[in-house]
Amino acid sequence: MSTSRPACNSDAPASTPIPAPTSASAGHAAGTAARPAAAVRATRIDPGWKYVTAVEEGNTNDTICNFCGKITKGGITRAKEHLMIKPGNVAGCKMVPKDVISELWEFYNQKKIEEDKVLRRQALRNKVSMLGSLI
Repeated sequence: MSTSRPACNSDAPASTPIPAPTSASAGHAAGTAARPAAAVRATRIDPGWKYVTAVEEGNTNDTICNFCGKITKGGITRAKEHLMIKPGNVAGCKMVPKDVISELWEFYNQKKIEEDKVLRRQALRNKVSMLGSLI
């Protein structure tokens, strides 16, 4: 019985097939730190993920600041508060560049404006429906 196996040269390094990247391993590259799949999914549009890394794969609740190494618990919201130097929940980062701070504050303010619009629309709908039931 013969097998079609190539001859083994002991001087040559063994080559093993490299598996194609999957969505879970797409962030892994030779020589770079691996980022968790949850933090690099296409649905993660929050700019804060550019500046923090999840402590362990699949757990986006615990993050490490890429500038000072501080570990925060509470997900991307608390991590961004650290980066934005927003008073209240967490100590601000002393090593974050000013352009990162302004980028995150701009995103935060824009998000608040959009949330306020949604709340006003909901309040208006509730008011109209209450008036309709009175008639």
